[in-house]
Amino acid sequence: MSAAPGPDDGRLRRAFLEESEELVQKLGETLSALEASPESRELVNEIFRLTHSLKSEAALMGYTSLSGLAHLMEDVLGQIRSGDLALSRDVLDRLVAGADRAAVLMNEISQSGKESESGAEDVVTGLSTLIADRRRPVARPASNGAPPAGETADGNRETPFNEVELRRIAEARDRGESLVRLTVTVTPDEPMKFVRAFLVFSNLEQAVNVIKVVPAMDGAPVDDSLYGRTVFYLTAPLGGDTLKDAARVDQIASVTVEQMDYPSGGSPRDGSGAPAGTEMTGRTAPAEKTSIRVDTRKLDELWSFVAELVLHKAHMSRLSDGVARGMDAESIREELVESSDSLEKLSSGMQQAMRDTRMIPISIIFNKFPRLVRDLSRKLGKPVDLVLSGEDTEIDRSIIEALSDPLTHVIRNSLDHGLEFPEERVRLGKPERGKITVSARRQGGTIVIELADDGRGLDTDRIRQKAISLGIPGAAALGDAEVRELVFLPGFSTKDVVTDLSGRGVGMDVVATRIRNDLRGDVELVSEEGKGTRIILRLPLTLTIVNSLLVADEAQMYAIPLSDLDSTAKVPAAEISLQEGGEAAPWMGDTISLYSLAGLLGRERRPREEYFAVVLRHGESRGFLVVDELIEEREIVIKPVDDLVNPLRLFSGVSVLDDGQLVFILDTSFIRRDNF
Repeated sequence: MSAAPGPDDGRLRRAFLEESEELVQKLGETLSALEASPESRELVNEIFRLTHSLKSEAALMGYTSLSGLAHLMEDVLGQIRSGDLALSRDVLDRLVAGADRAAVLMNEISQSGKESESGAEDVVTGLSTLIADRRRPVARPASNGAPPAGETADGNRETPFNEVELRRIAEARDRGESLVRLTVTVTPDEPMKFVRAFLVFSNLEQAVNVIKVVPAMDGAPVDDSLYGRTVFYLTAPLGGDTLKDAARVDQIASVTVEQMDYPSGGSPRDGSGAPAGTEMTGRTAPAEKTSIRVDTRKLDELWSFVAELVLHKAHMSRLSDGVARGMDAESIREELVESSDSLEKLSSGMQQAMRDTRMIPISIIFNKFPRLVRDLSRKLGKPVDLVLSGEDTEIDRSIIEALSDPLTHVIRNSLDHGLEFPEERVRLGKPERGKITVSARRQGGTIVIELADDGRGLDTDRIRQKAISLGIPGAAALGDAEVRELVFLPGFSTKDVVTDLSGRGVGMDVVATRIRNDLRGDVELVSEEGKGTRIILRLPLTLTIVNSLLVADEAQMYAIPLSDLDSTAKVPAAEISLQEGGEAAPWMGDTISLYSLAGLLGRERRPREEYFAVVLRHGESRGFLVVDELIEEREIVIKPVDDLVNPLRLFSGVSVLDDGQLVFILDTSFIRRDNF
C-alpha cells in the first residue's frame, strides 16, 4: 500500500483531494464527450492535460498507483496525439476503464488515505499493450503452466463485479437479503459439465437472485471443461440448507455455501474479513465529502455581512454602556428599535448567503448520465441520444447527495423498459435511435426535474392485469392514473424475465421512497402508450429551512410547508359527508377527502358548526385538513425527528420556535395513503 506522506500533511492531502477529485470527474466527462465526437483534437488535448495534471498531483503526494496509471493513460494519449495510434472504440474503452480505476483509487484515498497497489492488472495491461515503446514492465500471466492470479486450476476466473452488479447487490442489501457465494463442483468424469451446472443455475433462479455466475451462463459454453467448478454469487433471504437443496443435481460432487459481507466501497469479504475473490472494480460508493468549492463572490458577500455584524455588536455594547451611565430611556428605545430592524435585515441576508453557499449546480449529477447511458446502451443494444438541459440549476447539497440513485433508476428503467429495440422502432415509424431527455429548472420554491423518453410508454392494461394476478385489492376498478401509481409499489414489475437491470420491482420503489419520504418531494408519472413516458420530480430547494403555515390542535402547534398547501378554507359541518374510505367535502366544484388533525393524532374531533381547514396537495391528490386554529406563516429551521415519537410517520421533522416551543412539521403524503 502507498500512502500520503504523514499525519502532519492532512491539510496538504485535503487540498490534493479537492483538486484531484475534480480532475477525475472532468476526465470522465471529457471521455464521454470524446466518444460522441472522436474526431475532436481539442478533446484529446484536454484529456491529455487532465491526465498529466493528475499524474503530477498524485506523484507529489506519493500515490504511486494513481500516478502510474495516469502516466500510462498519458502515454496512450500522447500516441493518439502524434498519430501513431488510432482512436478506435477499443482504445477509448481502455481509457474509460483507466478513468474508472482512477475514480476507485481516489475514493480509497479519500476514505483511508491509502491506495491499493493491486486490482488494476487488467486495466494496466490493457493500456500497456497499446503502447509501442513501453516505459515500464507489465506483469504478464505465468508461462510455467500455473494458472494466472485469480484463476483456479480448472480455468475458472472469478472476475470483478461490474457497476450494474454492484447496484443490484446494494438493492438486495436494502431489502435485507444476505450476500452468498455458492460453489458447485461437478463430478470429474461427467462428460457434460455445462449441462449439470446449468441445471443448478435454473434451480437457483427460481428461488434466489443470482447476481453473477463464473464462468458465465449466457450462451453456449466455449469450453465445457470450464464448468467443472462453477461459482454463483447470489442474494437471498434463504438459509444455507435451502440453497444446497436447490443445488442438488445428479453428478454434482460438492456444494459449498459461504456467507459474505456486503461491500462498502471495496471487495465483498467473507466471514473471516479477508477479501473474497478478486477486487471489485468500477465505481464504488463515494466517500462523504467534508469540503466543497464555493464561488468567492458568495464568500465575499458573506464576509460583508460578518463585517456589519461586528459593527452591530459594537453598537449594542455602546447602548449597554449608555444604560449603565443613565442614558435617556427614549434615546435608548429609538436606537434599539433601529438596531433591531437592522439586525433582522442582516440575519435574513446572512441566512440567504449561507443558503447560497450550500447551493451547487445539479450538473454534478447530470454529468454522470452520459457515461451511464453509454454503458447501458451498448449492453442492451439500444442506440440512444441523451439530451441534458438546465445543468446550471442550483440545489442544496444535502438533496444532491440523495438524488443520484433515484435519477439513475429512472434512466435505467427508460432504457430497459421504455425504449424499443432499433428494429421495432423502425417498424413503428420512429427514428432508429431512441431519445432520453433530462432537464432541471427552478419553479418558485421548488426544483423541477423531468426525465422523458420517446419509447413505448406504459401499458396500463398489462399493469392492471399484473396487479390483479398479484391480488392487489380493487385492481380491476382502478383508473389509468391509479394504475400508473402501481409501478411505485415495492416488488411490482411487469417483466416476466429478470435481467441484470430490472425485473425485481425495486427501482421505481426506490425512486418513490427516496423522493417522497426522504426528500419531502413528489413524483408524477405521465405516459402515453406508444409515444413515451415522462417522470416529473418536484423537490424543495433545501431540506434545512422551509416556509410554513403554523396551525394548532388543542395546545400544540404544528407546521405545514407552504409548498404542500393550495389554500385555507372554512368547511361547514353540514357539507361534510361520509364516503367509502372516510369523510369528504366539496371544493372547487369537486369533492375531496377530509381529514382532521385530531383524528390523525388519535383524538376525537371537537364538533363545530364550521371548521378551519387547509387544502393540502401532494402530486395530483388534494385533501382538507381540519385544524383548531390557523396561526401565521413562519420560516422555520427543520431538524430530524426520532421514530420513537413519530411511529405513524406523520411528521417529516421538528423545529424549535424563538420562545422554545416545539413544532412538528407534518408530512402531507398521508393523503396518498389508505391507512387513515
